[in-house]
Amino acid sequence: MFARVLRMIIVLAMAASAFVPANGALAAEKADEKADKDATFDVGSTFAAATGEEKIQWHGYYEFEYIDQEGKNATYDAHKITVWMGVPINEKVFLSSEIEYEHFPRLEDSGTARPGGNGEIKIDSSQLSIIPFEGFRGYAGIWYVPFGIEYLSYPGYKNKLVTRPKVMKSGGIIPGTWSAAGIGFNNRFDGIGHLDVYSINGDAKNAGVSRDSSTGGNQGKSIGARLMLDDFVEGFNLGASFVSGKWDAADKFNSVRTGIHLRVDSDILFGNDIYPVLLAEWVTGKDDNASSIIGRDKKVSGYYAQISSLVHPLTELVARYGVYDDDEEVTDNQRTETSFGVVLHLIDNFQIKGEYQINDEKGANRKDNNVTTVELVAWW
Repeated sequence: MFARVLRMIIVLAMAASAFVPANGALAAEKADEKADKDATFDVGSTFAAATGEEKIQWHGYYEFEYIDQEGKNATYDAHKITVWMGVPINEKVFLSSEIEYEHFPRLEDSGTARPGGNGEIKIDSSQLSIIPFEGFRGYAGIWYVPFGIEYLSYPGYKNKLVTRPKVMKSGGIIPGTWSAAGIGFNNRFDGIGHLDVYSINGDAKNAGVSRDSSTGGNQGKSIGARLMLDDFVEGFNLGASFVSGKWDAADKFNSVRTGIHLRVDSDILFGNDIYPVLLAEWVTGKDDNASSIIGRDKKVSGYYAQISSLVHPLTELVARYGVYDDDEEVTDNQRTETSFGVVLHLIDNFQIKGEYQINDEKGANRKDNNVTTVELVAWW
């Protein structure tokens, strides 16, 4: 199956390449246009949005996928349509929201045992930003927790692969696409970078689930911070994140995560489109008294590294490797993932992506679960 998909993608890329000159001019032009658009549609950039000229800003993207994983039925999936809206209330206040419609919701078949689908609608972000003076932003509402930087590039048209690193999404290390209710502030230090400090409902073990209502969770709040040194040199981002808070109903046991991130856009640093982009993160943490081995703390850790290169104005090649362990007290619990992919930029605001992921487990956890995915992405 993977060979057939790969051949199809290569043929499409070669056919399209015949109509585009193989130089960096077109890629640079498209990068400039994309940068202008990203200034207003970016889960981590509200400064530009708040000072934009448009009264109401409306953006979004759509992802449709074909998934063929060992041990499961091959399937099509209308993964998501995400709609983002921003409204400048006045020159100091900005309101933004992001709503996701995820997966195709099948109807229940009452005449058989076949279950319905898992389609859902959810608000990932709904925040009020207040900018009292240049370089400082206070925010309140629901927003993506500023931990690491992977979530800044998770939307389909920014993610270079179809899947996301399991360390940051579904590997049990931190909650994937982690949004929570709370308050925070961001301060920009010219020539240095950005600092976020925040307080939220929820924790790194349970995300926002455990404390987002009056009937569950506890009275505590998680406190976190992230420092990004991304203003020394354009195209270089080094930073660290930390979050800590009680995870249990009795408000007794702590959950803590620490992370380090690095992003190097060498294409920007050296002015050559073909030079690679490196993205890497490492996370470690502990949930008190939460191991599957009774009475022990659950220690978690993991990392990933991803490299991508625009080898042609229409074609990017991508590779990623990750290691993660969601309970180090358990024997043979460490897992790895290795992904290879291609992104085809055939026309404006539209991509075709292909990925083959090799998953590896140890001991009794070993199973056949490699996956081939093809994704169509459109955005506006």
